Amino acid sequence: MRHNHVLQRDLARDIGMYPQTLSNKLHGKRPLTLRDVSRIADFFDVSVDSLLGREPLEVK
Repeated sequence: MRHNHVLQRDLARDIGMYPQTLSNKLHGKRPLTLRDVSRIADFFDVSVDSLLGREPLEVK
């Protein structure tokens, strides 16, 4: 998977998660926690609301 030219395995590593765990969460096999969402938002330097589609995506 690539979003913003980031490999899923690189995202997993950078947020402190095993790649398979992240894959399971992104495919709905395991729930994302608030901490997961917060770390992903921090990784992409966007707000949690933007990541969740609650406000327009504005990259900082």
